[in-house]
Amino acid sequence: MTTALERPLGQRVMTHRFPSAEPAATDSTRVLLADGHHLFRSGLGALLDREEDLAVVAEAAGGEEAAAAAARVRPAVAVLGLDPEQPDGPGPARQVQQAAPGTAVLLLVPALPRTAESRRALVEGAAGVLLKDVQAPALIAAVRELARGGRVYDPRLVLDVVRSGQAGPLSRRELAVLGEIAEGSTVREAAAALSLSPGTVRNYVSAAIAKTRARNRCDAIRIARECGWL
Repeated sequence: MTTALERPLGQRVMTHRFPSAEPAATDSTRVLLADGHHLFRSGLGALLDREEDLAVVAEAAGGEEAAAAAARVRPAVAVLGLDPEQPDGPGPARQVQQAAPGTAVLLLVPALPRTAESRRALVEGAAGVLLKDVQAPALIAAVRELARGGRVYDPRLVLDVVRSGQAGPLSRRELAVLGEIAEGSTVREAAAALSLSPGTVRNYVSAAIAKTRARNRCDAIRIARECGWL
């Protein structure tokens, strides 16, 4: 059997980038690519097109173009390799999210902006943030993780945020409660350990879930750990 890696590049491009001529498999993850550098975008497209379960359905050069494409093709994942210093400015993930609410956005950036305000605006709406020098296997795994509803953050970016004095979106109390739950404590045990009422602990857990956009408390704990907050 011919594998995805053995198929000619032209065949892969015809199969995945022109779905009207030959539709992608229904179980393939639909991916939108956006980057201002054509060569980088083409290389990224060729990389993802090698995977049997990933289908590149549209490409764009900037944030506004990506948002328009997302509204049109409704991808499961949008990979935005956008430079924060481009004229689009911060917020491309939010643009795509507003145009196609069901799309998970993975940002590829050379570095986070220096100011906290720009960082928050840039990552708002993104389910994942990686540096552009990410290794191919890690990038492919990240796309698949976002398609499953997960989140992915480069540890180096988290470290930069921590060093700059930004400890993430969760308060100290929320982190303390998540930490107790992560260690296996029940709500009542966490309440006793932190001198809080069970109702207050539940409120902190709910707030943490909402702020991290997690599916449940276990997912919120996982996200907090991946980001280095716990």
